[in-house]
Amino acid sequence: MTSLKINSSKENETKNFKSAESDSWSGIYLPAICAGGVMTIVLFVAVACSKSADKPSSSITAPPQPAVTGTPAPVAAMPSTTPKKVKKHRPTTATYVNNTYGVSFSYPRKYSLQTGDKHATSPIQTNFLKPGAVQIASVDMPDSAYPDTDFSSALLNLSMNQGMTADECAQFLPATKDAGEVKLATASFGGNQFTVFEQINGMGDRKSDLKYFHLFKNNACYEFALDVDTTAKADGDLAQVDRDKVFKQLEKILATARIKDVKPAEVENAAITEPAAADVKAPVETQKAQVVVPEQK
Repeated sequence: MTSLKINSSKENETKNFKSAESDSWSGIYLPAICAGGVMTIVLFVAVACSKSADKPSSSITAPPQPAVTGTPAPVAAMPSTTPKKVKKHRPTTATYVNNTYGVSFSYPRKYSLQTGDKHATSPIQTNFLKPGAVQIASVDMPDSAYPDTDFSSALLNLSMNQGMTADECAQFLPATKDAGEVKLATASFGGNQFTVFEQINGMGDRKSDLKYFHLFKNNACYEFALDVDTTAKADGDLAQVDRDKVFKQLEKILATARIKDVKPAEVENAAITEPAAADVKAPVETQKAQVVVPEQK
């Protein structure tokens, strides 16, 4: 009995010693082992990150350019731009200037201008009280100015008579026998005061309406004669032209007339030295008279 108790007691002591020894080892070494494992894992991760950072980043590089051999081709020059031409508008009017008689006027370029002297025959009969008229210039309106009407022609004629007084300049020859209507009045155009004489001639198919404008200056009588002719046809298809409208076109030329002061001796000598008549189709410039065309814009 005593031997069993002793053996049993020894076995218990051995178990308790092993249990105490086991508890002492796990309490001392297990935390150290765990801490070492964690540190190992941390160290491994740090080494892995460091290696990843040390790797060079991948980049796309352009392929090397081939070496250029020979002379490079010349660069083509840019074509020079030519400036656009500015279209110039043809002037619609021209100005006739006669320095000998000190008279000038403007007229449409599409009209026809003719100049003359004392030997030239006036395109229409002048209406001075005395003979001695000098033909200066005339302007004709185109025949096609009023299509589909009985319009035949229209013109403005300029002449001068140096052998007259101011009272005589204000008078006119008696009307012809076939004159249908005669009017005497005064009118102002372009700052000039004119004595006006209107006479309608002709019967039947052809009629002529004449207006004479007289102005005394430089000891001479200047006459602007305006004439409008109509011709009716037998078929009667043509409309009657508005004569007042045609006269207004001619009166626009009269309104531009300017007469400057000229010495009487110069006017007397002009009756001998004035050049012969000539058609003026383009700008003409002489010592006596000239046609001035405005500059194109």
